[in-house]
Amino acid sequence: MPTRLRTRYLQADALAAVKRAPAVGILGARQVGKTAFSKQLAKAAQREVLYLDLESPAALERLRDAEAFLHEHRKKLVVIDEVQRKPDLFPLLRSLIDRDRRAGRFLLLGSSSPEIVRSSAESLAGRIAYLDLYPFCLHEVAQRDRDKLWLRGGFPRAFLAQSDASAATWTQDYLRDFTEREMRVLGLNADPKDTRAMLAMLATVHGAPLNMSMIAKSIGMTGPTVKRYLSWFEQAMLINVLPSYHMNLRKRLTTAPKVYFADTGLLHSQLRINDLASLRSGIVAGNSWEGFVIQQVRAWLKGRAELHYFRTHDGSELDLLITRSLRPVVALEIKTTNSPSLSKGNQLAFEAVKAPVQLIVTPTSDDFPYGKGIRVCSLGTLWGHLERALR
Repeated sequence: MPTRLRTRYLQADALAAVKRAPAVGILGARQVGKTAFSKQLAKAAQREVLYLDLESPAALERLRDAEAFLHEHRKKLVVIDEVQRKPDLFPLLRSLIDRDRRAGRFLLLGSSSPEIVRSSAESLAGRIAYLDLYPFCLHEVAQRDRDKLWLRGGFPRAFLAQSDASAATWTQDYLRDFTEREMRVLGLNADPKDTRAMLAMLATVHGAPLNMSMIAKSIGMTGPTVKRYLSWFEQAMLINVLPSYHMNLRKRLTTAPKVYFADTGLLHSQLRINDLASLRSGIVAGNSWEGFVIQQVRAWLKGRAELHYFRTHDGSELDLLITRSLRPVVALEIKTTNSPSLSKGNQLAFEAVKAPVQLIVTPTSDDFPYGKGIRVCSLGTLWGHLERALR
């Protein structure tokens, strides 16, 4: 496996945050590369660093008198990894920051969880800048590796594995660890059997409007329990919830959100899809590709706009709306073919939404007008259209 560190898409934003805020929080799923990224960031910031991994007993021992220890190293950038494991640190960090509000004092790394969000929100409000670190995205890999990224997902150990089979094995192990151990480490009272059942069910409804009662009935849970697990998975950055768009339109709209696995490698592991041939020929290819494109857009946006989908009860539908203050800026329909056509429902949806920029996104087609203000573009040229639309 290559050992060279890749420059992550978040580096410029994180470096700016370190120079602006007393504390910076890098949140991401477990094994997404937060530790490697923190070392890359510290090097770019040209700071003397103290690194503490709270999974290490030695680090916990050094924090026995945390106030004195951290005060002693106050001139350094203190990187605290797996910070969610010691939530009682947050009030102390607040006190230390209030005594000395210099920028770049603490870099906090953690798997997103209810505990870390609640504790930091209460203790470090106004003192911390949050950034979400996703798995590798298209802007971090070679163009020739796009389909590999789609199949394997962007978790570094899966994407950089020697073979598709090795990547699949790593992802299966990752999900097993999440199911049997990590949920409880995050402070969640989750039953491994129920967690497995929920993940398996979510793989079958990836990209579909969420029917909570159907899921509950299928796996023998109550509606509130299903809702609780969905919230846990979302906070752990395992899934993304895409809300429907329903502002100021005189139509009967679907209001249920859609749920997507945040990483297509995780989805494919659940569905036992381990090679590109099986993926391309399978019935899930369309929904999988749709989720892949949406995740690439989400990572590229870095919080600059909101994401929705659009669907009416009469069948008008668009895969993705990019909005600002709930006003459509870009409307996208995502296709797996390079010779796309629109259904009547797609055309009616474009007309109803009236976004200034209307795009059909294909894998690798040329960029050309489709008609009625709609343009076809490839995933590779999408970013130029989005950049111009969001200026």
